[in-house]
Amino acid sequence: MMKKVIFVLLLLIIGIIVKAQANIVVADKSDRTTIQVADLQNHISAHINRYYVGFIINEAARVVVKNVITYEVIITQGTTTDTLVYDENSNFIRNISQKDTLKTAQKKK
Repeated sequence: MMKKVIFVLLLLIIGIIVKAQANIVVADKSDRTTIQVADLQNHISAHINRYYVGFIINEAARVVVKNVITYEVIITQGTTTDTLVYDENSNFIRNISQKDTLKTAQKKK
């Protein structure tokens, strides 16, 4: 009789553990793929050339999060670095500005 009670308790504990693991929320993973600057969509390049005159494109990436595609383009001019974000249709979404990144880092030393 005691063995049956222990066995039932063991099954209950295993069931609780399995259910708890199923409820764990995993952070969304993003798929980030570096792309060549020459492979950027024409609208993105045109936007940068028009509104960010003098900036140089350092890096471009295609990012997929929850099946939503965006493009991130890192541009620099002197000590100013900006990250421009575009949607999959080449529409400008936002600018993540990191002005004077080199000066700020040097002041902290």
